[in-house]
Amino acid sequence: MTRTKASKKQKASVVIISLLILATLAFIWGNSFLSIPESREKSLGVGSFLTPFLELFTGEGKVTDHLVRKLAHFSEFGLLGVELTLFIIFSVRVRLQSVFNILFFSLAAAVADETIQLFTGRGDLVSDILLDFSGAFTGIALALIIYGIVRLAKRK
Repeated sequence: MTRTKASKKQKASVVIISLLILATLAFIWGNSFLSIPESREKSLGVGSFLTPFLELFTGEGKVTDHLVRKLAHFSEFGLLGVELTLFIIFSVRVRLQSVFNILFFSLAAAVADETIQLFTGRGDLVSDILLDFSGAFTGIALALIIYGIVRLAKRK
């Protein structure tokens, strides 16, 4: 593949990943703008869909709205972490500084998410910020591990 084709593909990948990051943030923050009843209704809908699967781990009748909400926080930010990692893989070199940058961005996004909830009467929770950041950290760590394995496999 020529250098021009490779760089065009790389630029296209960066644009697509950037759009995915923006869409994920819009989804996360959009949910934070929902009122308490709207948010509860949405999580109950998701919960009813996920309950049969989650009961495999929790036991029958033990899936709560609280569990669904916390899993949503963790998984949304986990996805954001993966997307941010893909962004640095395709746009800059993966270095310790770029990893710290996306970790900081994830934390800032979590703080913004909880700040938005101040304006909807849902309240902000430091524990949710920590949960969000933990999800992002997990997504970043998994993506970096997979990236490292792929790089090692390519070298051999």
